[in-house]
Amino acid sequence: MSRREPAGGTFAKEFLAEAETLLEEAGECIDGLDGERDDPNPAKVNALFRAVHSLKGVSGMVGLAGIAEAAHDLEALLDGVRMGRVAFAPATLEAVREGLTVLASLVARVAAGEEAPTFPGRLRDRLEAALVPTPSVPVVAPPGLPADLDASLSDYERHRVGEATRRAKGIVLVDLDLDFNSFDTGLRTAMAEASAAGELIGTFPGAASDPSRMAFRLLVALAPDTDISDLQARCGAVRTVVVRGSSAPAALLASGPPAADPAVDPAPMVARGVVRVPLEKVATLVDLAGDLALTRGALGRALRRALAGAPDRSARFEAQRAFSQLDRLVTALGPAALSLRLVPVETLTSRLGRAFTRTAAALGKEADFEVHGVETEIDKVLADELADPLLHIVRNALDHGVEDPETRLATGKARRGRVSMTVAPRGREVVLTLSDDGRGIDGSAVVKRAREIGVLAPGEPDPRDPFALLFRPGFSTVDTVTEFSGRGVGLDVVGENLTRLGGRVGVRSTPGRGTTFEVVVPMTLVLLESLVVRVGEMRFAIPGENVLRTLPSRPQDAELIDGAPCLRLEDRALPLARLDMLFGLPRATGRTDSESVVVAEDGERAAAFVVDSVEGIWDLLVKPLADSIPRHREISGAAEVPGGEVALVLDPGALLLRVHASALFGRAA
Repeated sequence: MSRREPAGGTFAKEFLAEAETLLEEAGECIDGLDGERDDPNPAKVNALFRAVHSLKGVSGMVGLAGIAEAAHDLEALLDGVRMGRVAFAPATLEAVREGLTVLASLVARVAAGEEAPTFPGRLRDRLEAALVPTPSVPVVAPPGLPADLDASLSDYERHRVGEATRRAKGIVLVDLDLDFNSFDTGLRTAMAEASAAGELIGTFPGAASDPSRMAFRLLVALAPDTDISDLQARCGAVRTVVVRGSSAPAALLASGPPAADPAVDPAPMVARGVVRVPLEKVATLVDLAGDLALTRGALGRALRRALAGAPDRSARFEAQRAFSQLDRLVTALGPAALSLRLVPVETLTSRLGRAFTRTAAALGKEADFEVHGVETEIDKVLADELADPLLHIVRNALDHGVEDPETRLATGKARRGRVSMTVAPRGREVVLTLSDDGRGIDGSAVVKRAREIGVLAPGEPDPRDPFALLFRPGFSTVDTVTEFSGRGVGLDVVGENLTRLGGRVGVRSTPGRGTTFEVVVPMTLVLLESLVVRVGEMRFAIPGENVLRTLPSRPQDAELIDGAPCLRLEDRALPLARLDMLFGLPRATGRTDSESVVVAEDGERAAAFVVDSVEGIWDLLVKPLADSIPRHREISGAAEVPGGEVALVLDPGALLLRVHASALFGRAA
């Protein structure tokens, strides 16, 4: 799970955190503009421009000239859009999406450790095709703004005033007179209300007669049917004035100038406070919470021993009460620290939605992407790692699942296809279900194809789940790989990545009706419910979800099949191996009648392992091991267990693969 350190040290880490946020903001803005191509929301266009402009700035500050140059080229296109020099046509929207994709790829290269990634050539050359001049529009005389206000307008604000006038909107000045001690809350409230009612073009300082007051003037463009009196009340304004020469809203003409109401108490605007914290600091806090929990356990045991013979009952009671309070606080600290790593899955699904839109357009498919359960929280690292596997599944659904519109109509389906994603917590796991209503997959055809290309050996029986073959290396149901995906092409990598994350994937499909992928992952990569076993002087932790059962080790339960020791469990013969022999550990001395057998499974594979003893099931804070630490590939991390001992965390998938791939079970046993 370790990732190469980004070049540039601390500055690069801060850049990546800032760049990720800015790209996410830009993606949300471009998504919001999809249905507004005739009259794009200027606030969204401007927010998109500011996000790219900010990315250019932070890239330049840390010396990433290649990213700064690409951001500058996209910024130039967006500036043309917001200033009305470039028409916001479909081609423009796609060019902006392409520019954001380029920026995201450059930032990803920084995260992978590249010092100074650059885009070949100039992004501007790729975007020039979208620079369609705005068609000529009738010239409209601008309204007569007050001279001091007119002189302070920026070029953008002047353009927005002209555009609002051309569209026959009313230009209104909203005057605020706010108490100095709370003016920031009142100003935010008024700006939010003005933006909700129309377009807030600008905010300007005013002249206050009382030193204890703050005056501001909002310049707002409103639709003709706006209720000015209601807007004034919601803004807490002392007056609202229609600018001479603009179209007066009908509600104002009908009622006359609204009277000032100084008694209005504007409702405060509640802002959600957000602090960006580097993930390394969160990990440190989680580690400290785990260490504190272990210390609490040791202190509790020592305290019980010390107080066992204490004659002073009052002192014994006070000590026990203090420890109970400590126990409650430490118990609450662990989940609170872990929650800092959790983010709404919406941060992941929004990226998938943007990729879905681009892929559907490129393939000529008409389809909708529906997402349910976006409020579900998952580990931040997990969300980042899941992006590529889920993106592959989504592209697969469009490329080889959803049919083209004509084919769908011919088969009695709706012209537009549907791909849905549902996210829901299930105990300690999160289930992500992706379904399409496309052509589906024939299980028997999958088995036949597997035999044709040699994925299934001639004597190998048909698998119980034919769709598991989709995740075998080298399997594909198509003869050529497209630019986007191939049903089965690359799904082995999807399966491997999910296994590495402690997850799993299953497939259900009905020919002609669609396919469903069910991805199950742990809610967090840090806290792992594990079965802890002892082998000699070592302790190992096996993820609880992979443990089928434990049972005493009895020689009569073992049998040789084709020369390899196996454990007969109900109707299955499972490979039987000793963990001490697998890892080259010295054999424990003494009696062996206390040994236990742990039966573990991962997907279709299962095996039985002999251990010296089973010590218990605990929630462990797992620390991944760096790639530079030499170890068996079946060991994925380490965790402290009660008592201060360290347990090595086993990777069940790799462990079972080793046992099943080896023909020397006898040597291992």
